[in-house]
Formats: sequence, structure tokens, C-alpha cells
Amino acid sequence: MIKTLIFFAVLLGIAFGGSWLADRPGQIIIQWPWLDTGFEVSLLFGALMVIAAMGVAIALWVFVRSIWKSPGAIGGFFSGRRRDKGYKALSTGMIAVGVGDLALAKKHAAKARKLIGDEPMTLMLEAQTAQMAGDATKARQSFEAMLDQDETRALGRRGLYIEAQRRGDADEAMEMAKAATDEGKKTPGWAGTALFDMQTASEDWQGALITLSQNHSNKHVSKEQFRRQRAVLLTAQAFALEGEDNADVRMRPLLLEACKLAPGLVPAATKAADILNELKEYRKASKLIEAAWREEPHPELAMSYAYIKTGDTAVDRLKRIRSLYALMPDHLESKIAMARACLDAREWAEARNLIEPLAQSHLTPRLCMLMAELEEGESHDFGLVRQWLARAVGAHRDPAWTADGQVSDTWQPTSPLTGKLDVFEWKVPVREIAHAFQPILESSELDSDRKSNDDDLLLLPSKDDAEDMVDITDGPKVEAEAAGVVADAEPDVEPASEPATEPAEKPEILEAAAAPSATNSQDETVSDASLTDVDSTDTVDAETIKVASESSEHGKDAVPEKEKTAEGIKSKPKKVEFPMPHAPDDPGPKGDPVPPTPEKRFRLF
Repeated sequence: MIKTLIFFAVLLGIAFGGSWLADRPGQIIIQWPWLDTGFEVSLLFGALMVIAAMGVAIALWVFVRSIWKSPGAIGGFFSGRRRDKGYKALSTGMIAVGVGDLALAKKHAAKARKLIGDEPMTLMLEAQTAQMAGDATKARQSFEAMLDQDETRALGRRGLYIEAQRRGDADEAMEMAKAATDEGKKTPGWAGTALFDMQTASEDWQGALITLSQNHSNKHVSKEQFRRQRAVLLTAQAFALEGEDNADVRMRPLLLEACKLAPGLVPAATKAADILNELKEYRKASKLIEAAWREEPHPELAMSYAYIKTGDTAVDRLKRIRSLYALMPDHLESKIAMARACLDAREWAEARNLIEPLAQSHLTPRLCMLMAELEEGESHDFGLVRQWLARAVGAHRDPAWTADGQVSDTWQPTSPLTGKLDVFEWKVPVREIAHAFQPILESSELDSDRKSNDDDLLLLPSKDDAEDMVDITDGPKVEAEAAGVVADAEPDVEPASEPATEPAEKPEILEAAAAPSATNSQDETVSDASLTDVDSTDTVDAETIKVASESSEHGKDAVPEKEKTAEGIKSKPKKVEFPMPHAPDDPGPKGDPVPPTPEKRFRLF
């Protein structure tokens, strides 16, 4: 809008100027020294001639300038066209890298290099193509070439850092990360994070503290993350001083600052409380543990709080734990800590009121041990003590210090697998969470099942035992039963056949009786087994199974011809009772399918 107003204002000024010149007639006399006469023109015509002369001069200047610069313009046209082709090849190559087309990426990377030379994106395309092809040497050369240009130096360091990580060269990776963070400009996020992780993995706590401060100033970590990670680093730095001269004095300020930054950091609170306890600063130690207990109740905190003053009696410790219990009365750890103090003070009734509801809701080995101690101390019932100790074996696991699937007895600042900082958590291990809802085998149930099944159990002998039975015992019945056991034990082994001229005593195989026939009016069950002979073998052959199936189809009274020997039909064997009607994992024999009853329909005709 303002430009439009300015345009109309200029146009209006030109109009008023022209009218002013037209209203004031005048003459312009032009006299040249070499001419006798001069030129006389009006003022308006003279102004127009001046303007026309200026236009002609400008046109001539443009014409001459275009002729002068025509070679450069022609060269620029071709170079621009070449550059456009190069950038098009570069774009196509980057897309080919994205989709994983190695051949197309190599083709356009070479074309882009030929057309536009050492452009930053050309080097990037060559490096990515080399990485995709697995050519680490070519990729390294491309990233090193990026270090020569200011625009691509950061990209080259990033690429060399990644290549060093792939080769497992920790020194070069550390060098590239340090080089990226030592510049005066803002540190890139990857460099600060990588340097911090490598310093913590190598337990360089002081260097990690400096890097963490730089990351916080560059806003790569939030304020909460900075406070938590600094507290963990200070705690790790304090733990590293253990065993040195005057360690408690040097550890005290580090642990106090860590507790101030992260009150819920259990290792820092417990260690600081122990140091303050040795320095007889009981009140300050109690406040540290109470602040940590409000954030995260933990058994180590309860233990440190109970033994703040050395030499106290069990009753004094119970009084102290009552104040800690009042802070978080509904928490599991508060109830367990209170129960532990009651057991030490021999307050059996209060301990039972606390432990029994917990044992009924979710049983763990720690609760089982507390119940065993309670039964031993209150009633001296060692039978119940053994029962609770047995239940502790199959109970769900208690929480423990866990990091990356690894369980540790003590807290550690970094992971033993990855070296990451502050990954240890107080929780139930992952492998136990998957089985958290499985039923626990009670010892009482195990005893009852054992008593009920002891009379029904039958020990099946092995092959060697069966042979001993055949040698020791006499009578065809015992030999048949032993041979049947051997056949069942090794059904897939085919023994070598004996010569037909040598008569051998044929073993007997125990077969299941067939079901009663459908034509029978009475409900009869066949519990006796029939014996069949096997021709000079210890296992059941196909012919014997066929005969057994035929006997089951004809009923229990049918005797196949295979069973008849020269001495007549052998006597029935003794009934063998098995402990179960079917295998433990077998749902049991399926009955005959009942035919569906046809629906009744009403017919009109």
C-alpha cells in the first residue's frame, strides 16, 4: 500500500512539474564556438532533449556492457547447467542410499563428483555409499577429506567417530569426541553425550562431571537429569575413595551434596548416614535417611536408621523404627522393617500381625525367613520352621539391584555390561516378573500328595533289572512280565533274530484289554490283560500288535491263535495296577464320540 502511494505521489509530481514548465515559456540558446549561429529551443523542449540524451547514453552503455560480458555469460550458462545436473545427480544418489540401491548410489556419486567436485554433500554421498558397501577405507578417506573444510569439519568428526566405534577403537572415538567438544562454538549433542558415556564407562568421574556441566550449559540435558547424574557421579567418586587415608573426611562433602541433589539416592544416603554416625552426628544422619525414606523406602535405609546409634538395645531400635514406620505406614518396606524390629525386640504378637497378611498376599523368601524366625522364637515349633524354610525355596523373588538383566548384591554407579550411568534399579528381576502369577507349591500340599500317592506308586525296573528278574525267578508268568517291561522300555530297538532251529522260550507281552462291545446290554469293563507271544524277540513286533488288536475287537473271551502253544493256552497273568490311568501330561483317553441326537420336527402331513 505504501509503495502504491509513493508511485502516485511521484507521478503527481512529474505532472505538476510539466505543467509548471508549460506555463512559463522560455528559451534555451545553444551556441557552439565553431558555429556562427546557435540553436534556440523552448525550455520544455530542451528538458525533453536532455532526458532523451540520457536514455540513449544508458542504452549504449547496456549494449556495450552486454557485448563485453557475453563470453562470461555464455560460460556461466553452461556451468550453471552443469551444476544443476550435478545437484540432480546428488539428490538421486542420496535417495538411492536411502532405499539401499548400492549400484545406483555409486553411479550418481561418481557423476556428482565429476560435475560439482568437492561439494560438502558430494563427500557425504561418497561416505555413505562406502559405508553401505562395507568399504571402511573409502569411508574413512571421505570423512578425513571433510576435515579440511570448515563447513564439513563437524560432519567429518562425527563420521570418524562412528567408524572408530565400528572398529572398536575407543582411543580414536574419544579423540573425535573431545575434538568436537573443545571447539569454542556450541558443542554438538552427540559429542557431549558420547564423551560423557565413555568417561563414565572408564570411571573417569572428574572428567564426567566437567562434561556433564558442559552438556547442561549447552542444554543437552534437562535440569532434573543434571541433578540426578551429578549426584550419582559424586557418589561414585566418594565410593572410589574408600580405603584411602582420611577417606571419611573427603567422602563427607561429596555424599552430602549428592543427598542434596537427589534425596532418593539410597547408596548416597546410607553411606552418608554411616559416616555421620561415626562422627556422632546422629540428628543429621536421621534427617538424611528420613528424607530418602519419603522418596523411596528401602531395606538398607531401614537398617542404617535402626543402627544409627551403636550400642542401643533392641527396644531402642524398635522405638526408632516406629518413627520411620510412621512416615510411610502403608508401604511394604515399612511393614517389613517394623516386623524385623519387633522380632529383635521379641514382640511376637505385633510381628505376627504385620507378617502374616504380607505372607498371604505375596510370599517371598524374605517373608518366609521372617515367619520361620517368628515360629522358632515364639512357639519353638521346628516343624513349622522347616516348612517355612521349604516354602522359601519356591517363593517369588524379592527385589534386588538389577541392571540390564544382571542382578547384583550391591549398588554400582554403572552397568557391568554397557557402562551406562545410573541404570541400577531396586526391583524384581525381569525373569521373575514373567512367573509372578504362577502358583507356589506349598509344603503342606506336597506332603498330602506324597502321602496319598505313596501306596499307589509302582517302580518300573530297567532293562538290567528285568534280566535279573528273568534269571532269578522261575515260571513263565514272571518271565513274561519282565519281558514286557523291557519291551516298553526300548520300543524302537529291533534285536537280531535268532536261528529258527534253536527253540527259544517265547516271552509274554502285557496288552491292554479291549473295550466292551456295543451290542452288550450290560456295562462290562475288561480289566484283565491278554498275553501274546513274540517270535524269539524281546520287543513287540507288528504281527503281535495286530493279534492284540484283533483280540481287543473280538472281546476279552477271544483268544488268538498266536497265543496257543504246544502246551495249550497259558494262564492269565496277575493284574498290574498303575499309579495313574494315563501319563501326567496326557489329558486321558478320549471316549467314543456320542452321535448327535436328531432334532424332532413336527410334520403336518
